[in-house]
Amino acid sequence: MVTEVCFAESSCGADAPVPAAAILAPPDSAQPSSADPTMDILNLLTRLLLWLGIGYFLWWILRKFIPANFLTWFGGAMILALIAAAFLFPDDSTIGVFWQFLAFPLTPLGATITLLALSLGGDFKKQGPRLVTVALLILLFSSMPLIARALVNHSEQSVQRAYLSQRRLCSDICPAIDQVPIDRAVSLVVIGENADAYRLTNALSSRIDADSPLDPALVARLNSTANIYNRISAARPFVTVTAGPRYGSPEEQEPLRQAIRQQLTGRGVPAESIRVQNTGTDIRAAVVDQEAFLSEQGLFSAPARSGPFDTDRNNRTANRVVLVAPALTMRRAALAFENEGLQVVAAPTELYSTPGQTGRDTLARLADLVPDVNALALTSRYWNELLSAFYYYLRGWLPPFSMQWEQVVETLP
Repeated sequence: MVTEVCFAESSCGADAPVPAAAILAPPDSAQPSSADPTMDILNLLTRLLLWLGIGYFLWWILRKFIPANFLTWFGGAMILALIAAAFLFPDDSTIGVFWQFLAFPLTPLGATITLLALSLGGDFKKQGPRLVTVALLILLFSSMPLIARALVNHSEQSVQRAYLSQRRLCSDICPAIDQVPIDRAVSLVVIGENADAYRLTNALSSRIDADSPLDPALVARLNSTANIYNRISAARPFVTVTAGPRYGSPEEQEPLRQAIRQQLTGRGVPAESIRVQNTGTDIRAAVVDQEAFLSEQGLFSAPARSGPFDTDRNNRTANRVVLVAPALTMRRAALAFENEGLQVVAAPTELYSTPGQTGRDTLARLADLVPDVNALALTSRYWNELLSAFYYYLRGWLPPFSMQWEQVVETLP
């Protein structure tokens, strides 16, 4: 059943609709205006300070760990140029490969390997034990299920708050007839890894069976998408899957595209409504694609704004984009769409948080202290999402930090 959201000032039967964000706000609290010049200046200063901090950190790394005889002006300029290019040309695949190498030391596993490698050089007796100790501590804490669960639970709390807020409000004051206007859902977007990602050296996922070339996580997400489509089929939305293959000739890519289509059509999604794109988990590219496609179809027009981050609009009549994405990335994905004026109905999948763990026995809780490779993978995924959100904020692809996603995003449980 679709979650109900009240859109009226006093009751859902009122004539004058107001945005859901106003309903979700606490009583007598003033909502921050996204067009407020003070907030714009504050966000500009915040970004400036973050850029200065990144520049100082990179300068310190270059001076601290790279020998002077190897750090020539040309080499330093090339490294800085690659870092700048990663921000200026994020869609370039070559720049993306170099950026993965540059960002590797910032991941838990990368930091561990980097510190162990540094401990082997120079005077080991003086600095080696300290670097080894730090590396082992990073690896230990990153591999503990207790730490991984705590990080993911904290990240997914915003998803849970959005559901609880809307359910509580609607159970108190919303009649059953005034639901999220899901008949305005013109598009259903599925964020997923490229279908040929398992062929890459940095992706070791498996196939679901011998007859399906698709990754099990993608299959599960497509199944969830088909279920959502069947619930809102009256709106006949377009279905865009970002998991199209990126490598190989068109003849080599076609079987994977057909596998994606068959997975959806086999569960009731019309073939003519399916679009398979190859943007993968590049959420910014998915936003740009949806904005262009829906505008071309006459289903979206950018809302008038009184400021650079103002996304106010008539929440009742705006067309919706139902977004299917992992809960861990849903906040960044939803706000990236909202920042461009695309109203999102969130349908998160793959929640890693584990409610009800307080009732477990002592031995089960102690097992969470034993390092585990799955916990390391989950911690790394959380950290990568944190770095991605940081990058999106620096690029201006996210709204101001004062905007809470649960205040503007509707939910579809």
